[in-house]
Amino acid sequence: MRCALALCGVALLLSSCAPSQFLGSARRAFRDPGEHLVALPQEIADEYDCATRPLPHFQLERNEVNPVRVRAGAEFNHRIVYALCPTSPTAVVPGKLTTRIVFKDRDLIVDTIPGFEIKPGRWIVDAFVRLPENAEVGVYALEIGFASEAIRFDESVTFGVE
Repeated sequence: MRCALALCGVALLLSSCAPSQFLGSARRAFRDPGEHLVALPQEIADEYDCATRPLPHFQLERNEVNPVRVRAGAEFNHRIVYALCPTSPTAVVPGKLTTRIVFKDRDLIVDTIPGFEIKPGRWIVDAFVRLPENAEVGVYALEIGFASEAIRFDESVTFGVE
């Protein structure tokens, strides 16, 4: 009986959520903050044919927000996945990483890490961001930028506050 009631509760919860919100929340629940190595440098060198490229070779493979619809005061996950073929097997690329949350062309949140290191291989970097309780309803952008002598990139992804 208890199992049936629990299943009914889960069914009600799922029916009240949009599928994308549920999937985004489920993804977020299984992620831990921090950096995680998922492929060694030699795997990336083979995949990107780095022997024929100028080094370091950098590829931002993913920049995402989960879930893509968030309530004011709620927390969401920002994930980047990158790959680096370094100039030598263990070389890192230090630089300044800046993350901004923008609403109506105004910075709502700005976070800068001056000594961020891009590391050899493929890495997943997860961060969790809590929106202010008074965040307005609308479309926001999460902008990420990295600057160093060897690598520079700027990317943006949008999400909604409901």
